[in-house]
This record gives sequence, C-alpha cells and structure tokens, in this order.
Amino acid sequence: MKRVNKGGKTGKRKKREWMLQTGMIAYLLGLLIRIPLGRMIGDKGIGFFAAGIELAAVTSVIFSYGISRAVAVLVKYRIKRDMYKSAKKVFKSAMLFAVVFGGLAAAGLFFFSEWIAETVVLEHMSYMAVAAAAPSVLLTAVIGVFRGYFQGIGTMIPTAHSRLLEKFIMAAASLMLGSMLYTYGLKVAALLKNNEYAAAYGALGGALGLTAACLLGAVHLFLIYWMYSGSFKQQMAGDTSKYTESTGQILSVLISAALPYILCALFYNLNYITDQRLFNYGANIHGSSAVRAMHWGVYYGKYSVVTGAAAILCTLPVFSSMPKIALALDRQEPKDALYKLERSIHTLTVLTVPCAVITAVLAEPLVGMLFKGETKTAVSLIQAGSVVIILFALAYFLAGVLQRIRKLKVVLLGGLLAYLLHLAVVAALVYNTNLGIMAIVIGMIVFYLAACAAGFWGVKRYLQYSQEWFRSFAVPLIAAGVSGIVGMLMSKALLSFAGSVITFFAALIVCLVIYNVLLIVLKGIREDELEDMPGGRLIVVIAEKIHLM
Repeated sequence: MKRVNKGGKTGKRKKREWMLQTGMIAYLLGLLIRIPLGRMIGDKGIGFFAAGIELAAVTSVIFSYGISRAVAVLVKYRIKRDMYKSAKKVFKSAMLFAVVFGGLAAAGLFFFSEWIAETVVLEHMSYMAVAAAAPSVLLTAVIGVFRGYFQGIGTMIPTAHSRLLEKFIMAAASLMLGSMLYTYGLKVAALLKNNEYAAAYGALGGALGLTAACLLGAVHLFLIYWMYSGSFKQQMAGDTSKYTESTGQILSVLISAALPYILCALFYNLNYITDQRLFNYGANIHGSSAVRAMHWGVYYGKYSVVTGAAAILCTLPVFSSMPKIALALDRQEPKDALYKLERSIHTLTVLTVPCAVITAVLAEPLVGMLFKGETKTAVSLIQAGSVVIILFALAYFLAGVLQRIRKLKVVLLGGLLAYLLHLAVVAALVYNTNLGIMAIVIGMIVFYLAACAAGFWGVKRYLQYSQEWFRSFAVPLIAAGVSGIVGMLMSKALLSFAGSVITFFAALIVCLVIYNVLLIVLKGIREDELEDMPGGRLIVVIAEKIHLM
C-alpha cells in the first residue's frame, strides 16, 4: 500500500511540475516557430513580422499578464473564505476591464498601424503585421482573465492546455498563411517593382496566425468556463459571506494588484521593440537602411531563437524548484530553502555553461543546419552573444524565486535598472559606432547581466544566500572550455566535406562526452545531483562502469 501511495504522490507531483512548465514550453514553441517561418518568408519578412508580434506582445502584457496574475490572487483569496459571489464579481469586473481597454488598445494598433510602423518602429512595411496582430491584444486580454480565474479556483489544467493549444495552432496557421501570402506578395512585388512586398505579405500571414491562435484559444477557454458554469452556480449558492464588494472597489484592488506584475513584465519585454526602433534609427543615420530589416530578421529569427531556446531548455529542469523554495520559507525552513536554491543554481550553471560554449563553437554548422538566408551574420551574433544563455537562465530563475517569496519590488527595480542601463548602452553603441546589429547583442548581454546581479543581490539579502563560485562556475567553465576547443577543431575539420548536420551532431556528442568526464573528474558534480538532471541516470551508470564514480 505504501508503494501505491508513494507512486500516487509522485505522479501528482510530476503532474504539477508539468503544469508549471507549460508556460516555458509554450514560449519555447513560440521561438521555434520562427525557424520554418523564416525559411518561408526570409530574413526581411521576419524583420517585419517582429514589429507586429512584439508590439502586440508588449500591449498584451498590460491587459493579459498583469490582469491574469491579479485575478488569480484575488479569486483565490475569496474562494478560500467562501466569498464566491465576490470571486465571481472579480471575474466579471476583470472581464469588463479587459474587453473595454483591451479593445481600445487593439483598435488603436489596427487603425494607426501605419503611423505606428513609421514613427514607433521606423519600419513602414511592417504596418501589415502590426494591423494583423492587433486583434490578438483584445483576445489575449480575455484569455488572461479566464486563465486567472481558473487558477484562482484551483485548476491549472485549462491554463496549461490552452497555452500549448495556442502555440500549436499558431504554428500551423502562421506557416500556412505565411506561405500563401508570401506567394501572393511575390506577385504584388513584381507588379509594383518592389521586392519588400513579398516579405511584408509573408509577415502579414505570420501575424494573422497569432490572431487565429488567440481567437481559438479564447473560444476554447470560454467553452470550458461554460461547461463548469453549473458548479460555479452551486458554489455561489453556498456563499456564507454577508458583504459583497462593489464593482468600483474590485476594479481598484484589481488594478493595484496587477500594476507591479505589469511593470515587471514590461521591463523584461520592452527590449525588442525599443531596440528595433533604436537600431533602425542608427541604420538610417549610418546609411545602411537598405539592410536594416534583414539584419533585424537575422537577430530576431536566428540569434534570439538559438539563444532563447537553449536557455529555456536549460531552465526547465529547475523551474519546478521555485515554488518549493517559497514553500520551504513559508514553513519556516530556511535551511531547506537555501539547499534547494543552491542546488538549483548549481544545476543551471552545469547545464548553461557548456550549452553556451558549445553553441558558440558550433555556431556555423548549427546555423547551416537550421536556417537559410544570411547565415554569416547569424554565426557572428551567436558566437559573440551565446553568454546570454547563461545570463538569461539565471536571471529568469532568480526573478521567479523572488516573485514567489513576495519580493516583487526587487524584481521590479532590478528590471527597471537593467532596462535603463541596457537602453543607454544600445543608444551609445548604435549612434556612435558602426557595430550595427552587434550593438543590440551587446545591449542584451548588459541587460541580463544587470538582471542577474539584481537577482543575486535579492536572494543574498532576503535568503542570506552565499554563492559557491568554484564548483558552480569555475569547474563547468574549465570542462566546457576544453570540450569547446575540441568541438571547434572538429567543426573546422569536418564542415567542408561532411556538411552541417553530420558535423554538428558528431562534434556535439564528443563535446558532451568530454565535458561530462571532466566535470566528474574535477568533482564539479555529485552522483545525487546528476541523477536529478535530464539523462543524468544514464551518465551515472556509464561513469560507474568506467570507474569515474
């Protein structure tokens, strides 16, 4: 019987961890969509597509992410106290807010898309993508309220399923519509003797895919809400509270609760849209406006995809430890919280350091395997900026921990300082140097470095955490450095005749073997730590057979 109970608990725990990870997995899928889309509509098309997607994303942050988090907190608080009528009023008030203000924002993006493209982004041909993505602002606002409500009443399943469903629909719709409209754009381009129309129409198709996915996602959540409406009515009948808050009171609390989350999300998501504006302005004054959309497409559709996907994959194994750290602190178990924090950071460095090094040294075969179009620029950007993989993962994890332990002010101020510092660096480099798109990569490194510093300061101050540097950073760097040198030599030797795919995977396998052997030999990881990592149990078995452990 004990085994059955243990297995049941393990199954429930794994299910909860999967639910927590779906947001990251959905974001990963959103990045990976850019690979086939870029092969269809080209680097310039992705450059136009980026403006529409990021403007919609930034606007949606205000009416989706922050409101969703606030609704979840406010509904959960009232459900625990049997205030079902107030909880339902929170949902209705939030939905009213989302529809009215999300609708106004969507209408503004749609009707002023040309002005926004020309003035805000300095990329006129991106107006089609901006207009196509505009309805998604209203739809994501509605989706955010539904998700917050479901989380507040204690179910994560609709939220998890809807996120993944949206991304799969977006992938199918964006690729289909992008291909169709790019083909149509070629005819328009030939008629008007302007090749940019093909890329612009391709971007239009990609952005329409986002709107289609959001529409179906909203319908999906509405149907789930409708199916549960009977049980919601039963709960309201059991409301024992004597006082129901007014709509004005709820809206006031909702906005005040949502504001910190909105500001945090803005500081961590504004980079793309402000950087594109600064980059385009710099390209104009330096006389390289003809290639600015293409270079931005390389950065957004290649560099950001590779580094972002790698960072997310490295973060997934420790993502579920964030609520565990917060729970340990709530239980007045600071030693357990510190142990979990130290172990998670060590796991992150052991995964991200070799990932960053191997990505840099194998950038050429990796880019050749995944992408078409301008590859030399992409290789240079990845080689120079792969350190973002380490910094992004650490910054995201530390910010998540601080949010969970209710130190949102540290995340907020850290994000603000990181954003302002990054903005100053990008502006100085774009205006005063000829670095071009490389200036944006340097700016992003500065941003995540500053965000990491703020995160480490926060956990040091509030958890009395002291970082162990040698085993967590120095040993992985030494092991990754040696494996990286071998990988670089293999890449140079094999690429010319073996091709990108064979070269990449052959060098990757050799690099991973060398890295893991050196990591174990240099005592950079223990057996129990390895077993908690993806594929770690297999490494332990092999290491024991060859007497490394």
